[in-house]
Amino acid sequence: MKRSPMLLTLVILCCCAAASVAQISQGGAPASLSNPLNAALSRTLPAVDHAALLAEDAQEGKDVALRFGYPHEVNFNLDNSGTWEDTKDGRVWRLRVESRGAYSINLVFDRFDVPAGGRLFIYNDAYDYVIGAFTEANEAPSGDLGTQPVPGDAITIEYIEPYEAQGQGELSIMRVVHAYRNLFGRGAENPLDNYGDSGTCNNNANCPEGANWQEQKRGVVMLLTSGGSRYCSGSLINSTANDATPFVLTANHCTPSTSDVFMFNYESPGCPNVNGPTNQTVAGCQLLFNSSASDVFLVRLNSSVPLAYNPYFSGWNANDAAWTSSVCIHHPSGDIKKITFDNQAPVSSTWSGTPANSHWRILNWDDGTTEPGSSGSPLFDQNHRITGQLHGGTASCTNNIDDYYGKFSLSMTNGLRTHLDPGNSGVMTLDGFDPQAGGFVRGTVTDNVTTLPLAGVTVSQIGGTRTTTTDASGNYFMPLPDGFTYDFAFSKFAYLSDTVTGIVIVEGDTVVADVSLTPLPIITVLSEDFEDGAADWTHAGAGGTWVDDWHISTERARSTTHSYKCGSNTTGQYRAFNDARLVSPVMNNLPDESVMSFWMQIEGETSTAYPDSAYDGGIVEISVDGGAYTQVTPTPGYTNTFRILSGGGVPVQGPMPGLPCFATNQTTWTQYTLDLAAYAGSSLQVRFRFGSDNSVQREGWYIDDVLVQAVGTADIPVPQDLTIFVDGEDVVLHWAADSNPLYRVYSSLDQSSPLQVLEGETDQTSFTIIGGAATDEMRYYVVVGYQP
Repeated sequence: MKRSPMLLTLVILCCCAAASVAQISQGGAPASLSNPLNAALSRTLPAVDHAALLAEDAQEGKDVALRFGYPHEVNFNLDNSGTWEDTKDGRVWRLRVESRGAYSINLVFDRFDVPAGGRLFIYNDAYDYVIGAFTEANEAPSGDLGTQPVPGDAITIEYIEPYEAQGQGELSIMRVVHAYRNLFGRGAENPLDNYGDSGTCNNNANCPEGANWQEQKRGVVMLLTSGGSRYCSGSLINSTANDATPFVLTANHCTPSTSDVFMFNYESPGCPNVNGPTNQTVAGCQLLFNSSASDVFLVRLNSSVPLAYNPYFSGWNANDAAWTSSVCIHHPSGDIKKITFDNQAPVSSTWSGTPANSHWRILNWDDGTTEPGSSGSPLFDQNHRITGQLHGGTASCTNNIDDYYGKFSLSMTNGLRTHLDPGNSGVMTLDGFDPQAGGFVRGTVTDNVTTLPLAGVTVSQIGGTRTTTTDASGNYFMPLPDGFTYDFAFSKFAYLSDTVTGIVIVEGDTVVADVSLTPLPIITVLSEDFEDGAADWTHAGAGGTWVDDWHISTERARSTTHSYKCGSNTTGQYRAFNDARLVSPVMNNLPDESVMSFWMQIEGETSTAYPDSAYDGGIVEISVDGGAYTQVTPTPGYTNTFRILSGGGVPVQGPMPGLPCFATNQTTWTQYTLDLAAYAGSSLQVRFRFGSDNSVQREGWYIDDVLVQAVGTADIPVPQDLTIFVDGEDVVLHWAADSNPLYRVYSSLDQSSPLQVLEGETDQTSFTIIGGAATDEMRYYVVVGYQP
């Protein structure tokens, strides 16, 4: 363990810029268009039987996301596949992938990490469809990336790496999706396509029938979900913050994942059947809330929706009372956007084993219908507010009765309100939000010592609910209704907050408000990466028949080579009857405003029937001043709840029935934080507790890079004029002399958590990290003025 007393104000020098997230590409052209390169190495995937897959699909209903592609599970990365070639500016890696007979191909990267200057393109053999460049700006917190389909049965993946970033990129493709339904157009040679494939009774959204629903139409999206191989529908949805937070509401049975692709404006430009654009996409999301009772899933896109997409955030109705008429806007059979009408009131019902009165039943549609692919689409009342999302039913053009929508009112009661009503106002109805209707405020936030951009700064409206955060370039952007005056606060841990007041928004105007924040002293209470044995940490079982599978592992690690794992290195899985507790050292006299962060991966056992519940998983607990341990909730929150009874009604034999927990599979390192401000002055211990029942074991729980920090008050000079250069395999830092008696040098793989690895201490104004440039990892370096 690495511990320190007062570690004060810091200067950060980054080896590269951190990244924001989005699939909005950066443009440019592949290097292969302007460089004489050899033919790329090609991988040919196994044949796919379209007819057999379509026959399987015919047996599925609307309560299963519509499959459009066959997922080939692969392991293609920069080391084991493709070819590298040198260019005058660096080098290029290319891999051609062929899946014969595919209408299109899309990819899922389980690892997408591109250094500054790196660019990724994907294109078909004809070079007439190119997507990219995808850069560091496309990196997601989850580390993965999904791509939109590229037409054709062969694509080339091209990664351009500049000379100065050689060896720093990491790309790994886990899935290649072979489309056996065609998103890109209908022709005699493509009889099994998607465009135009829905029933003839459907109405295009831009026909006269849809004239009064043009705003809500702009929020409806088509999802490429279930690992990139299935279609669903969904909608942007407003929150009481009215701030264009990119929430998308869809169905739980669509099984969204962090690599999903969201397609906007796939619709005919007019009433006749004309194929729509397929290039207005955003990739990647955070999974926020789901419930099987009302078959609901809420995600937040990893980036704001570009205004060029003309988005609209639909309002909602949380009353459990029927209305007079309904409208559904959707993508049946993966087709261009359609609109469907029911002129009667819905009735309360249930569907597919869900609780009584959990769904709205549409008795029969009066104009149009729904189909597989419509799953997750919004149901609107006559006031243009969302009241539910499609779960299933039997309606079709030939038998247009009985569709079932999970009730929005039940979803709000079960936890959706936490996200859509963050101020807990209790409002039951909310109108939609049009970000194009008002004006905007934007700006850049920087560190006034280093002048570097500050990521993760919270920008919040004073006296209101609007909030956003700066991206990796320190930029923020917020749409605002016109005709009002706004005040904003800017805050970030370890920085002095600032305000900007009197911002007047006029229709169509953009106000620029740049801010520079002053860094504050830092106290590092605990910093542990488990590389040195973690002697001050302990672990044990609860006693009796309960076992303990915690141990230091090299199977997975976020930084360097070690983490703590609850699970077996021998079998790869934890044992039955774990009640295993990993306990931190005592942190005495905890400073004011302390914050804890940790990184984790987990695979526990969840319920097949109810994925939001779990049999095996982990929780976080604390002990204050030596007292009993109590559960706490890290941000962004637990993903599951331990089951109390099994499906057969027998009590579950795990140790923590009914408690919220982590269990849903997380295969990428995810950071969680815990506010410890309430425990200032106390002695504190943190415990990671994992429980399992008597059957079905999975891989387990990994913990790494535990950090507890607070803001100090001592007036210690900030090291200035920090420079860095590489000497062979070593990294050398220099800074200006000041009155500090000592300095500590830290490094980190992540700019948001800079004090993680203590490289060493010195009383000089230079420091050499031996072998610091010998690996292909990007690192951030911090020099801290230190007084013992």
